[in-house]
Amino acid sequence: MSPRTVRAPRSMEDAFAAAEVVVSRYFADRREDPTQGTIEISGERYLLIRAAALSVDFFDFVAELYGEGREQEAADFARNILFDLAHGLGRNDAKRFHAQMGLTDPLARLSAGPVHFAHAGWAFVDILPGSSPSPNEDFFIIYDHPYSFESDAWLRAGKPSSSPTCIMSAGYSSGWCQESYGLPLVAAEISCRANGGDVCRFIMAPPLRIEAHVSAAAPGADTVIPNLFARKRLVDALRTAHDELEHRVEERTAALVRAVEERERVERLLRQRSKLESLGRLAGGVAHDFNNLLAVVVMNTRVVSRSLVDGDPRAAQLDEIANACSRAAELTRQLLAFGGASRVAHASVELDSSVADLGQMLERLVGDAIMLEVDTRAEGLSVPLDRSQLDQVLVNLIVNARDAMPSGGTLTVETHAFEREAGDSRLGLDSGHHAMLVVRDTGIGMDEETRLAIFEPFFSTRSDRGGTGLGLSTVYGLITQAGGTIEVESAPHKGSTFRVFLPVVETIETPAPPPVDTKLRGHGETVLVVEDLAPVRKVVSRLTSLLGYQVVTAANAEEALDIATRDGCDILLTDLMLPRMNGVTLAERVLEVCPTVRVVFMSGNAGDALERWRAEGREFTLLAKPFGDHALAAALAASERRSP
Repeated sequence: MSPRTVRAPRSMEDAFAAAEVVVSRYFADRREDPTQGTIEISGERYLLIRAAALSVDFFDFVAELYGEGREQEAADFARNILFDLAHGLGRNDAKRFHAQMGLTDPLARLSAGPVHFAHAGWAFVDILPGSSPSPNEDFFIIYDHPYSFESDAWLRAGKPSSSPTCIMSAGYSSGWCQESYGLPLVAAEISCRANGGDVCRFIMAPPLRIEAHVSAAAPGADTVIPNLFARKRLVDALRTAHDELEHRVEERTAALVRAVEERERVERLLRQRSKLESLGRLAGGVAHDFNNLLAVVVMNTRVVSRSLVDGDPRAAQLDEIANACSRAAELTRQLLAFGGASRVAHASVELDSSVADLGQMLERLVGDAIMLEVDTRAEGLSVPLDRSQLDQVLVNLIVNARDAMPSGGTLTVETHAFEREAGDSRLGLDSGHHAMLVVRDTGIGMDEETRLAIFEPFFSTRSDRGGTGLGLSTVYGLITQAGGTIEVESAPHKGSTFRVFLPVVETIETPAPPPVDTKLRGHGETVLVVEDLAPVRKVVSRLTSLLGYQVVTAANAEEALDIATRDGCDILLTDLMLPRMNGVTLAERVLEVCPTVRVVFMSGNAGDALERWRAEGREFTLLAKPFGDHALAAALAASERRSP
């Protein structure tokens, strides 16, 4: 009788037919109980695992862990761990099956393997003529898997492979046969359907003979000999094959667990970064709307102030309103910094000298109970912040560290040159040369929940001590908008370490701005004021008129373009954020019909809207809302000085 689940040479058919009876009896005793999550076959518990998870999906997963540029290293790792694991599974399954079914004859034990293989869903086995499963160094089997689960998984995924894919099939079958004969064996795939072959074909032989058999059967074929049995380790591997196999499986399983844990850590950091970016966009939007409201208040106070005579007691009340608006504007600037919208274009500052200049002020800031240590080693490197931004970053970090040491301690400030090495997993950090600012304290530290929330706006652990809760969120915004990143290490009662990484740039000399002439006035020039918010449009128009200009207003870009085309204008004073057409596009369209027009933008949150104009060297003035009459006068006059 010919076996149904294995195709074998005639001389071996009887052995496989007998094996089919034994294996079929074993698999016939099957019970499934989904209510308990169990599948049992002949009293042994089994698992159903999706085939692709142990093949193409596993290779993709490992490639993702290793990252771009390490594809070959990832493939080698995946191939090795799958082969080693499958080899161990094959040996253990064979040992258990032989004992349970009472198989003692080596050929009967080996013959049960391919039949068991088919019943378990791995593949159909076709043993080719010329095979000689002798229990010695002459052992040789050449066989096909016409329906291998591994090649099938790659083909179904639409991913032809450049190398043989049936790794676990080779490992499991050689492990079963090794246990059956007590002879070290290894299998190598010499042809694979996923690699363009007609069938998946394998050769199994002792490790010392496998390369010769492969070369004779498939000269020049792209065949990978499993490195567990590589020639350079054959002597040790043959002496301790069983122990080494188990050790390697444990080792690689542990490595996989560590890789999964690292992936989870990176994903957690990515989620935190995404959360902060979303909060930043929200903060920027809130700041923009708030600045528009402040603009109405500030400019109306200036309009009213201009109507008062000297000595009017209401002037002091207006000053109080203006001071409150200034404090509110500072709050919005911190929100914009967190949201990454307060960018200072083409600014830089030398790190070491700036830290040194703040030395005395920092000592007063931390108090006598805290020992301040400053160590600057950034070697004159400059970073893409202006001086006020760097001061704000450092002061906010120092204040945070000081408050974490209410009973005193040591606060260390360091600067270093930092070279990002290949494989560095720090998020947001590009390769190349960087400067690093470190602020370390010996304070109360933070738990994980607190550490993950410290950069969120309005989060604070000092609710009873005042403050806006924007210190560290401002730091985060300033650092990220400068192309850097910030790391935090902390644990309860073990202090905290903040590491700020910033790209290195060339030092840019920033000339001091000319003094503002507060008496600047217009001479009847026509200013086209474009603002979609009616209260802002109304007060800007009134203030511009009081400065000696003729004013024409438009509520949107389309209306403004019609006015400019029909009547022209001398100065275009437009908000950046307009419905349907932004202020930059409007200015470009107006310049097409009025080439001599001077452009002044106003915005509560300019962000990157003007980066292209800056890069192109185009002339414009930007007024940050809220602004008063002095700033408006200076901006309109500055645009006149730039006119042709």
